[in-house]
Amino acid sequence: MSSTDMQTGDEGRKSEYRAPAAEKVLDILEFMASQPDSLTLTEISTGLGRSIQEIYRILLLLEKRGYLVRTRSDRIRLSLKLFELAHMHPPVNRLIERALPIMRDLTVNSDQSCHLAVPDGLKVMIALQVDSPLPMRYSVALGSRFPTMETSSGAVLVAWLPAPDRQALLARIVEAGEAYGSLLEIETRIEAIRDCGYEMRESLAVDACTNISLPIRDHTSAVIAALTVPFLPQRQARFDRQTVLQRTIEAAGRISAALGAPEQTL
Repeated sequence: MSSTDMQTGDEGRKSEYRAPAAEKVLDILEFMASQPDSLTLTEISTGLGRSIQEIYRILLLLEKRGYLVRTRSDRIRLSLKLFELAHMHPPVNRLIERALPIMRDLTVNSDQSCHLAVPDGLKVMIALQVDSPLPMRYSVALGSRFPTMETSSGAVLVAWLPAPDRQALLARIVEAGEAYGSLLEIETRIEAIRDCGYEMRESLAVDACTNISLPIRDHTSAVIAALTVPFLPQRQARFDRQTVLQRTIEAAGRISAALGAPEQTL
């Protein structure tokens, strides 16, 4: 058999591996995950570029299995089941289990909310959120996703990627139009984070809020998450920004140590 015949055979076998029904399921889930609001059956059909007949039975199955939820007005939205499944995955579950009590202590000792973010493609996802004990607080929705460079969490996660991975990701972010600055500005920002070990800067998304963000490391010293306090100054808060920074540094160190990371000093 010639090499051409072998290549043709490989391509033929690859085409046989296609699973149209599975592709429709994934198309629906990925499309619904990108939508901020619930949709009608017609809107889903139009958004996917598929006929209602093609997707109707799959939608019913996904609804029956709990991946989709139908509202009283007969609109359809994605449930949190995928998010729950992700948190059943041992590494994520272990991260949350170790971080939660420490983050609760941090909110009490800072009078600020805090959250834990993990990388998710070109975005970051909020894996854990603990609210401030004060009546007025800043909070982000669990499971929400944000453009990486819009957030301090994302910038911190990018900063400790291996250089080739960091460059490749930044190129994709710039191409997607989500750089929030020139490539030179991003690289300067990343270098500043690596120099001091954290980022503290005014939020790009919320006025009067200062992000304090630090890396969380696992037992291999790899950065797997970012702990962020969106510092919101208010009269009832007992602690100033520098105090909150120091307590956030301590909390990040405790979480990393709980995951088996070697001791880090800033």
